[in-house]
Amino acid sequence: MKKICFMMLSLMLSACGEDTSPKDYLKFAGGGLVFNYRYSQASLIVIAQQKSPLPEGSIVEAQFDLPGTLLRQTVTLPAMTGKLTYKLQSGPLTQITKGGRYNVTIRLIDSKGVELDRKDKIFESDENQSTLPTKPLADGVTMKPHLENL
Repeated sequence: MKKICFMMLSLMLSACGEDTSPKDYLKFAGGGLVFNYRYSQASLIVIAQQKSPLPEGSIVEAQFDLPGTLLRQTVTLPAMTGKLTYKLQSGPLTQITKGGRYNVTIRLIDSKGVELDRKDKIFESDENQSTLPTKPLADGVTMKPHLENL
C-alpha cells in the first residue's frame, strides 16, 4: 500500500513541473492582397498581433507566397517590448490571378533560431492583375520597398 501511495504522490508531483507545451504568442489581426494604384504595385500585407509577451531577442517573421512560382519571400521584424502589433509587407508582386490563393505564414523565432509559434492563413485575390494599371498614375513615381512598424 505504501508503494502505491508513493507512486501516486510521485506522479502528482511530476505533473506540477514546468509547462513545456507550445505557447500561443501571435495571431493574425488583418491583412490581405493590396494594390497601390499610385505606384501600380501589388503586395501582400499581414498584421500580426501579440497574444502573449514575446521573449526578448525574438523576431516576428512573415513568409509570403510569390504568385506564379513555388518560392516564398521572407520578411522579419525584431520583437519589441510594449509593441502589440507588427505590420509585415511583401515586396512588389506580379502574376496575381483572380481567385488565386496565396499562403502567408507568421512565425515567432527566439534568439537561438528556435520556432516558438507558427500560424498560416490563405488570402484569395478578388482581381486579376491584368485588369489593374500597368504603370503609376503619375510619371516618375516609384515606390521604394519598406517595412513599416505599427
